Amino acid sequence: MNSSMRKLALLAAVSLVGLLALGAATASAHGGGGGGGGCKGAGGVSAGALVTQAAKQLNVTRAKLKGAIVDAAEARIDEEVTSGDVDADEAADLKDRASDDLAFAIKTSRTKTVAANLGITVAALNDGFRAARKALFTAKIDKALANGDIDATEAADLKAELDDADLPGYKAFGSGGFDLGYAGGGHRGYHG
Repeated sequence: MNSSMRKLALLAAVSLVGLLALGAATASAHGGGGGGGGCKGAGGVSAGALVTQAAKQLNVTRAKLKGAIVDAAEARIDEEVTSGDVDADEAADLKDRASDDLAFAIKTSRTKTVAANLGITVAALNDGFRAARKALFTAKIDKALANGDIDATEAADLKAELDDADLPGYKAFGSGGFDLGYAGGGHRGYHG
C-alpha cells in the first residue's frame, strides 16, 4: 500500500474512533432500518448488530433482549396514548414499527423499563451496551488490520484510543430524545 493510501486509511480509522461515542449512539438511538439490522450511523454500527453483541455481553439471548426492548417501546407508546398525545390508530402503527424496526424500538423505549424487563439494573444494561460497542469497534479495527488497511502499530494506537473513549450505554447521552413524527408536523419531543 502506498504512503498516501496508508495515511488515508489511518485517517479514516482515527475518524472512526473519534466518532465512537457519537456514532455508536446515533446508530443505536437515531437509526432506522427494517428489523434493526440495516441502518448504520456514523460509526457503521447497526442496531441489530449492537443488540446481538449486547445480548452476548449481558448473557441473555438476542430474542430476550429484543423482546425486552420492544416491550419497553410498546409500554412507552401506551403511556402516550393514556396521556392523550397519541391516538389508538397511531399507537397501532407505532407498535408495528417498534416490532419491525429495532432502532426505533430502542429510541422509543425507556432504559429503566428495558432493564426491569430483563431483571437487571440500569447500570448493568448500560455496561453491557458499552462493552458491546467496544467489541464491535475492536472487530472493525481487527478487520482493517487483517485487510492491510492499517498496520499493527496503527491498530494498537486505535485500540488504545478506544480504551480511553467514553462510550454510551443503552442510549445516547442518557436521554435519547426523539420525535414520534405524528400529529401532522406538530411534533412533540420525547425523552426517555
